[in-house]
Amino acid sequence: MGLFANLQSSLNALNAFQESLTVAQNNVSNASTAGYAKQLATLDALPFQARTGLTGGVQGGPPLSTRDEYLEQAVRYQQSALGSFTAQSQALNGIQPIFDVTGQSGIVAALNNMFQSFSAWSASPDSAAAQQNVLTSAQDLGMSFQQAAATLSSVTSNVNNNIDSTVSQINTLAAQVVNYNLQQSQQGGTTNSGLDAHLHDTLETLSGLAGITARFESDGSVTLLMGGQTPLVIGTHQYSIQSSYSGTANPVNPNAPPAAHIVDANGQDVTATVAGGTLGGLLTVRNTVLPSLQGDGQQAGALNQIAKQVADRVNQILATGLDPAGNAGTPLFTYDASSGADSAQTLAINPNITANTLAALDPGPPQVANGIALTLSNLGNSTAAADTIGGKSILDFLNGQTQIIGQQVANASSSQTVAQQSVTQAQALRTQQSGVSLDAEAINIMDLQRGYQAVSKMITVIDGLTDTLINMIQ
Repeated sequence: MGLFANLQSSLNALNAFQESLTVAQNNVSNASTAGYAKQLATLDALPFQARTGLTGGVQGGPPLSTRDEYLEQAVRYQQSALGSFTAQSQALNGIQPIFDVTGQSGIVAALNNMFQSFSAWSASPDSAAAQQNVLTSAQDLGMSFQQAAATLSSVTSNVNNNIDSTVSQINTLAAQVVNYNLQQSQQGGTTNSGLDAHLHDTLETLSGLAGITARFESDGSVTLLMGGQTPLVIGTHQYSIQSSYSGTANPVNPNAPPAAHIVDANGQDVTATVAGGTLGGLLTVRNTVLPSLQGDGQQAGALNQIAKQVADRVNQILATGLDPAGNAGTPLFTYDASSGADSAQTLAINPNITANTLAALDPGPPQVANGIALTLSNLGNSTAAADTIGGKSILDFLNGQTQIIGQQVANASSSQTVAQQSVTQAQALRTQQSGVSLDAEAINIMDLQRGYQAVSKMITVIDGLTDTLINMIQ
């Protein structure tokens, strides 16, 4: 093999080392770029056959990505779970103060105070102070229910806004995936490391918003499905989703908040297919937790059930008694009975009742001066069929709702912590596979530098031999 063949082989080697150095430099530059996967330089051996002029040597090949899609999918799955539990935890934290487990505030405290005022009244049925305390505690209870209903309404509005915002973000990110597919088609399927990094960062963000499935097609494009069924992106076409709010047909409670729905590009309701991510967590709170408390088109909700039962039974018991003037008892509470979902937000003390019209006397027989007041003081714990809600006493039912909300908050919080740890672990495994190590890249650059120097020496030797040969010819 001649000097010029050796020179050509050395030149190929220099170019290969240069390409490898470029790959290493690119890795170092993008070490902190979100979604970037380490690239590996490749060296391809050239055929050697001296008789036919094939000089052999080495040349640089296309860089290889270390990305593992299985690890990427694992990260996306954990991000989806984290997004769901985080959304639930934040929304539920706004509800918990209504049902204070300590009994120091909220409806629990107001209801206990009212039953205590009944008890004090039963001990002194003719006491003006005790009678006024009953009215005050009843007024406070009405305000407490109204505030609770307003809080639930505010939480509902916030969740609706968050659902709308999340849907908008999903559509925006899906548009970025469409743009990626468009660029891929223009590049003939060749993957650019920077474009690939942006895609996977987008997919990871999307997975935190909704449970998505990303399928990589043979042409390099990505098909994006929400919940494994609803298309968001196919090729260069985007299918946007929308949020809507509508109630059921012929509702039992016409004034109840409507349910939240997610509809696809064809207007089909796909709410049931949304699982995981921020959107899934918000829908769980919006369509399951909140209706169980404030009601919907088909159910009154626990808060309205308690308000209605307390008002009805107190009024019914008072109606059977006599006030100091011998008149039938006046109702203590009023509320809008036209819709089961309005009881709590409209509960208030009867504006026509006064302290001296409170009926403490049970006409019997036998006649008991404090009989009505005594019955009211025991109402909260009464298990008589007429006094219960779902087979439970009023206070037991309320305590049960308090425990349910507390448990939901605790579960969401603990699940969020576990999900965050799982995300961290999945990301760590991905980093081991495709993350950039600056120390490893430094060692790689030093090795390439030595190879570069060796080839340079080879070229220097060839240059010297060429000079000698020319001098000999002269």
